[in-house]
Amino acid sequence: MNSKLTVILVLLFMALGTLAQAQCDISGDITATANTDPAGPAWVYTLSIHWDTDVQYALSHMDLLIDAVGGACTLDDLMDHLSWDDPIGTSDGEGGCTVSYMGELSDNGDPSIPGVTGLLLKFEPYDGCEPGNVGTGVFVFYSDLAPVPVDEDILSLVDKYALMYCFGHLTGMFPGMDCDPVADDAASFGSLKGMYR
Repeated sequence: MNSKLTVILVLLFMALGTLAQAQCDISGDITATANTDPAGPAWVYTLSIHWDTDVQYALSHMDLLIDAVGGACTLDDLMDHLSWDDPIGTSDGEGGCTVSYMGELSDNGDPSIPGVTGLLLKFEPYDGCEPGNVGTGVFVFYSDLAPVPVDEDILSLVDKYALMYCFGHLTGMFPGMDCDPVADDAASFGSLKGMYR
């Protein structure tokens, strides 16, 4: 085997071996407001996400992890209760452009990130403007289900960039469902009243 091919193979194996959780940051918060459009779903949910990959590599995509494998929710549950416009959201991009994202529900996890299984909502950038290694995005979805507090042990965020990924925390509200990730009986007058203080 010639030396150039050996070096290329060694570099390739090193790169593949580095697909791991990295030192980085991703965090988000979901707010809920009553929809002012009488023809639309009752609630508007706005997810604000901030990320910093801590390296020069630009963001590839982000996922809202909704329910782990074995959870009570199904893809049909989510499709029945969540909707959004296209694009689902935008973020700042490299060189000052605006990145638009498509939203995609999946019950197969994210095959590009080890250990990310179950139900998720993927935010995939459209071609054109590219997200940078640091940025902020805003994503909007709708539901007829009233908001309840996020269960941080069930809902979370993950982003992918180059051969690395990063898990982060999520706070705020999510549509109350009969199944996981949040039960509809968690919605109480007190928790809803607290949203408007």
